[in-house]
Amino acid sequence: MPATGPAALLVPFARASHEHLEPMQDVTQALAPRATSLGPYDVPAYGYLRNIILDVHAFGGSGTGVTATEDAPWSVISEIALVDANGTPVVGPFSGYDLYLVNKYGGYVHASDSKLSPMYSGVAASDGGFRFCLRLPVEFSAQEGLGSLPNTNAASPWKVRITLAPANHVYGTTPSALPSVRIRLHLDAWSQPPRTDLQGNAMAQTPPAVGSTSYWSKITLPVSYGFNTLRLPRVGALIRNLLFVCRDAADSRSGGDAVFPDKTSLFCDTHLLKAYQKDLWKHEMFRKTGFSAPTEAANGLDSGVYVENYRPHVDGRAGDELHHHYLATTQSTRCELTGSFSAAGTLTVLTNDVVPAPKICTDEVGLEGHRP
Repeated sequence: MPATGPAALLVPFARASHEHLEPMQDVTQALAPRATSLGPYDVPAYGYLRNIILDVHAFGGSGTGVTATEDAPWSVISEIALVDANGTPVVGPFSGYDLYLVNKYGGYVHASDSKLSPMYSGVAASDGGFRFCLRLPVEFSAQEGLGSLPNTNAASPWKVRITLAPANHVYGTTPSALPSVRIRLHLDAWSQPPRTDLQGNAMAQTPPAVGSTSYWSKITLPVSYGFNTLRLPRVGALIRNLLFVCRDAADSRSGGDAVFPDKTSLFCDTHLLKAYQKDLWKHEMFRKTGFSAPTEAANGLDSGVYVENYRPHVDGRAGDELHHHYLATTQSTRCELTGSFSAAGTLTVLTNDVVPAPKICTDEVGLEGHRP
């Protein structure tokens, strides 16, 4: 019989590959009283797409006593979306404030509140200037590269669409001269690894479960005074995050916090998943995120925002994600949120679901057992 040696070493993808960052677009547009469409902008073809980094800087305005709206400065973007080569949205379309919440509560990195970034500055009372940095997330586990997607076909590129909001979406008291807004986009990707390393060890050529795709979508549901049963229509895949944003009839989140039920229940196919008392829900959000500053402050929770996630982490720190608790749904699954609202308003639902690739090693990353 032939001798059998030790099994060949396969270097994991995230160790075999290299992080890659490059600029992809730099555009400056004067803020205006009306919305302004930008793009779509092609994403450069390179390796495996992880994120698109968005650097937004408003400058050159003038005035005194400038005030900001509740969702500013993020609200300078009225709509943003990342779409694939077929035009299917993978992230969005939703607002800049929605994207801020996705970055903060989506479970991608430990330091997730963009208000803590050294790049961040809120709306200045002197001239209305501001700056922030956000990501359009594709990869959902940086430790493994899970969720990063092939991006090598320059003839069929990914695209980013952006619409700047009217100035009154950003300012309560508007600058006497409106600023210009500079938007710089960067591609964040993994390189394509060589077949072997310098020692001749075989290296993984693709991320684990390549083709598994994370989607972020949005729906806004009207709520009426009294008891509501709100059906969540985004089903058919593995739910990773649910973000609920309640606003009152005046479209205020601070008012929406008072409108939101004192007791809510989340059901899946008539099975009760969670029954929350409102303060306990906020406590659970604190426990999972560590956000302990006052509401609306940097490193604090947000008015009217309630988050339910199914992505525990190895040590409680976002970025080292376990994949075993996603909520599996089918097209016939009935997910509902119930509760008694104290007044009419709206409930925006941001749903993050994962569609696993066809049966290609998904069991190695804990997705196979959850396929709906």
